[in-house]
Amino acid sequence: MEHACLAWEGAEVDDPRALAMAVDALDVDGTLVILANDVLVSERHLAAAVGMAHRRWERGRAVGRTLGAELMRCLAGSHHIGEAIRAVGLQPGSGKGWLVGLGVEQRDVEALLPSLGFTACAPHPMTDEGRARLGLPETGDLERLALGLVAEADLLA
Repeated sequence: MEHACLAWEGAEVDDPRALAMAVDALDVDGTLVILANDVLVSERHLAAAVGMAHRRWERGRAVGRTLGAELMRCLAGSHHIGEAIRAVGLQPGSGKGWLVGLGVEQRDVEALLPSLGFTACAPHPMTDEGRARLGLPETGDLERLALGLVAEADLLA
């Protein structure tokens, strides 16, 4: 599935749920997902989660009620949507994150940022805090560990 992803920064977000609802209300073809700034390891990690979520969605095997929720579940390696949102969703008070578009072109995602009060910025690295929220060990190949979470999400569902 085609996807786009942009790192953003802006004013602190006090209510991530309200932001997610505002993003859902935007008139776009496709699905938009707001993620925490510190939970993506690489494009390969994101692409694996997008592919897994899309396959499960197309086959009617998704756990999430939306494609965006299924993506978050796959990134978090969880069966539970609430746990996945806590692990990879935007944290209150955060002023940076990722905007992912599923079935949305990169230029269209870029065009949406100003309407949300965000500006594009350099990619955010995974942090120790993000690693801990995902339950990843402190040592080991981070990309392989993150890809393992995606695979685990499929096994748990």
